[in-house]
Amino acid sequence: MMNYITRIHLKTDDRYRAKMIDFCLKGERQYLAIGWSYVYQKVENEILTYQDYYHTVREYVKRTPPVLNIFKEASIDDLFWTRDLDGVYWICRAKGVAEAYHDTDLDIGAVVPVEAYLVGTQVPGQIKAAFNRARGGTSQRIWDKLIIEYSKSVFNTASGRTHYTVDKLKGNILDNLPDFDLEELVISYLQITKDYYVLSNSIANKSTTIKIECELMSRNPEKQGKAVVQVKGRKAPTLNAMDYAEYINSGYVVYLFAPGISNAEKLNNIICISNDELMEFYTQYKAVLPNSITQWENLY
Repeated sequence: MMNYITRIHLKTDDRYRAKMIDFCLKGERQYLAIGWSYVYQKVENEILTYQDYYHTVREYVKRTPPVLNIFKEASIDDLFWTRDLDGVYWICRAKGVAEAYHDTDLDIGAVVPVEAYLVGTQVPGQIKAAFNRARGGTSQRIWDKLIIEYSKSVFNTASGRTHYTVDKLKGNILDNLPDFDLEELVISYLQITKDYYVLSNSIANKSTTIKIECELMSRNPEKQGKAVVQVKGRKAPTLNAMDYAEYINSGYVVYLFAPGISNAEKLNNIICISNDELMEFYTQYKAVLPNSITQWENLY
């Protein structure tokens, strides 16, 4: 049973990063690779195995990088996501366990042999966010079952064979969209059907203290207005509309989408988006929505 998938940055000195990514992803043999190649010069005994490399890095690096353990625990059929310098995502299946591999020029100290396939730029928001996290480190495990099943499905499609059994999800697409992609769907709904555009500098980071996803402005010069939106997924607690009174008082229309919303009737200009409305929008405009949203249909 697969309990997680892993995202990994292919990092090295910027001068050699392009060559390193070409080596890993675009050669006849493909790899995921990590660095600390300098440790090969630090020891008298030859580093022959990943265990040798692992213990040497731990000796010379003050704080053990998490990716060392991820490589140590990697086994055949583990799935990884990585990204190249063009911002394109790749899905990778481990073909073996980690190996010692010394290349000083590319700063490679160890590799995991993989088969890797280019996927593109439209992947779920949760995967993108894992790569874009500030101080996120070289690697990160993602434990979300939705992302795991999605990754297995993508690998099957990219490889042209049914290598993994994909567990089908229950319900409809709104039940199964991860939070990042649900937010994008709701924002698309407002831009297409309510005639707004998003102020890009208003898009919230993922801090839990932020009350809104973004700010929107009317496209219609004859009907000027501004709005904000908050989106919560299926497991979120009830939203209290009174928390948005400050936006109402400042002249905004407030759009809310959540499993439960309380006190909406106590404020003017609070608009609660229903599941039925959003599902109708999805059905009607599916052809123009990003693949990162519509591809979830393959899982239910």
